Amino acid sequence: MGKVLILVGLLLAACGGGETAVPAKAEQIVCTAAYRSSTEVGIEREETLTFTDADDEQSVAFADMTFHATYRTGVADNERSLRVWVTDTADTVFHATLYQLPLDSGPQNQFIGGHGFTGLTYSYHPMSGAELQFWCQAGEGNI
Repeated sequence: MGKVLILVGLLLAACGGGETAVPAKAEQIVCTAAYRSSTEVGIEREETLTFTDADDEQSVAFADMTFHATYRTGVADNERSLRVWVTDTADTVFHATLYQLPLDSGPQNQFIGGHGFTGLTYSYHPMSGAELQFWCQAGEGNI
């Protein structure tokens, strides 16, 4: 019985190790897009989009794909977010993702390899086979 109580006490101590820290609200969000015309070649061009704490939409066009990102502060509707999407030259959407963010904290970079809070994502042009890799990282500190 004594060994069981000691084991339970150790488990409770390990699991209840204090409060989880809330990450500070990012000063900026930086999205990187890396393009290559084929998976047989290396990255041919890399571009970054930087967002501060203001509603903003940016895009960067490559040969046959465009990377788009929209940041919303949530001031107007209490829905802070980052939306990213990839289109072809005719604006046909291949890929879209919405990252919903807390109003007063984060996001928190969690992926190894410098791939921020989104992780590394790949999108492919259905006809040419071109590849677009992208990821977004949170800057440090408070806005």
